[in-house]
Amino acid sequence: MPKLGSDDTLRATTAPQTGLFAWRRRQFVVDARYQLRSGVLVGVVALVLLVLLNAALIVPHRVTAGAAAAHPPFAGQDGISWALVLTGSAVLLAGVILIGILESHRTAGAAYAIGRAVDAIREGRSEIRIRLRQGDHLQELARSINRLAETIDAEREQRG
Repeated sequence: MPKLGSDDTLRATTAPQTGLFAWRRRQFVVDARYQLRSGVLVGVVALVLLVLLNAALIVPHRVTAGAAAAHPPFAGQDGISWALVLTGSAVLLAGVILIGILESHRTAGAAYAIGRAVDAIREGRSEIRIRLRQGDHLQELARSINRLAETIDAEREQRG
């Protein structure tokens, strides 16, 4: 029986020894709108936190009431220190956005495979099974749909 994986976006090949379909992901961005929205949302949160952190480095701190103001951590240092802080912040922000997109890929790919399997079952092809990659989200939903397809197959065998 064919297996439908989360990496079924463009190309399917048939395994000669089993006749099963082995689907391979050829696109990294499966659902651009969802994945980019997730990446931007995570990036905005990280940016706000970085701005607050960098502002804490710039704004002078007061130790106690009546005490002299403490110097900010980089007071009097050259521009290289600030360039390092800002570069580090930019790299961290880019990394957080990339992780957001990578993590959303595990949901979007699984949702795509599940949608394709549900469409196939609706068309009467209940032999299709969903096979998600390890670490993909929505594993329980995929197992439930596979059990549904198995039940449909068993009922067809009993009738005919």
